[in-house]
Amino acid sequence: MNRLWYHLKLQTIRAGLAFAPERAGLHLRAGHLEHDLGRLYAAYRRLRRVVQLSPDSARGHYALGTTLAALGCLPEARISLARARRLEPGNPDIAFALGNIFFEENAIDRAVDAYERAICLRPDHARAYFNLGHAFKEKGLLEEAASAFRRALAVEPRFFKARFMLAYVYALMEHNEEAIEQYRLTISASPTYVKAYYNLGNCYLKKGDTTQALDAYHSILELEPSHARAHFATGQALARRGQLDEALGSFQEALGLKNDFPECHLAYARALEASNRVRAALHHFRVYINDPSAEEHRAEVQSHVATLVRRLSRRETTAELRAYRDTASEMRPISESASG
Repeated sequence: MNRLWYHLKLQTIRAGLAFAPERAGLHLRAGHLEHDLGRLYAAYRRLRRVVQLSPDSARGHYALGTTLAALGCLPEARISLARARRLEPGNPDIAFALGNIFFEENAIDRAVDAYERAICLRPDHARAYFNLGHAFKEKGLLEEAASAFRRALAVEPRFFKARFMLAYVYALMEHNEEAIEQYRLTISASPTYVKAYYNLGNCYLKKGDTTQALDAYHSILELEPSHARAHFATGQALARRGQLDEALGSFQEALGLKNDFPECHLAYARALEASNRVRAALHHFRVYINDPSAEEHRAEVQSHVATLVRRLSRRETTAELRAYRDTASEMRPISESASG
C-alpha cells in the first residue's frame, strides 16, 4: 500500500512540475519519493536539479548526500553533507549522516565527533548513541561502547539491536553473565532474532553449560533449519558432552549446507579422530590446512597431521606423507583487499 501511495504522490508532483519546472521544492519532494521507492539514480538526478536551482538549500544538499551514500559514492556524499552542515549547523540529522559516512570511510575519530555532535543537538537521538557505540567498539574502547549502547536503551528501551550490541560488548569484556542476561532480554523483545540465540548459546558453552547452549542452538534450527553455524555449534556442544556420534551428524549437516567452512572441517576431523576414524579425520584436517582463511591453527594442525601419518603402517605412511607434502606445496598466501 505504501508503494502505491508513493507512486500516486510522485505522479501528482510530476504533474505539478509540468507547470512549474523550476520549483526546487517540488523536485526535492520527488527526489525523496524516488529514493524511498529505490529509484536511486532517478533520485540523484532529481536532487542534483534541486541544488542547481537552490544552491543554499540545506535540505537539498542533505537529501543529495544521503542518496549518494546509498549509491556507494562516499566522497561525493561527504561533500554534499558537509555543505548541508555549513548551511544548517544545528541540524542533528545532518551530523548523524556525516558520522555514518566517516564510519564507512574508517575515519572513526571523525565519526565519533559527528555522532557526539548529533547527540549534543538532540540528546534523545537513540540511533546516534547506537552508532557511537559501534564507533567506540571499532576503537577498542569497550567501556565507552557499552555506555553508549546503554544510553541508546535509556532513550529507547525496546531498541533490541542496541541491547544485542550491549550483550556483544559485555561478552568481549569477559562479562559472561551480563552478556547472557542481555541476550535473553534481546530474545524476549525479538523472539526470532537468530543472532541473539547463537551468541547466547556460545556464552553458555563458554561457561560449560551445554544443556542451555544446545537449547539456544535448537531454537535457531526451529526458526531456520538450514543455519549451518547452528548445526556446527550443536556439534561442538555435543562433542563436549562426549556424544560423538550425534556430534558427527551435526558436523555433517553443517558441511552439507556450507562446505567452505574451515572451523567445521577442523571440529569434524577432531571428532572423527576421537572416534578412531583416523583416515577420514586426515582428509578433513587437510581441508582445513588448505583453506586460505584458516590461519589460527594451521601450524598446529600440520604438525598433528604429520604425527597421525607416522602412526599408520609404514606402507600407508609413505603414501599418506607424499599426499600431505603435495597438498602442502600447493598452498599460497593470499592478500586481502581493502573493503569499503
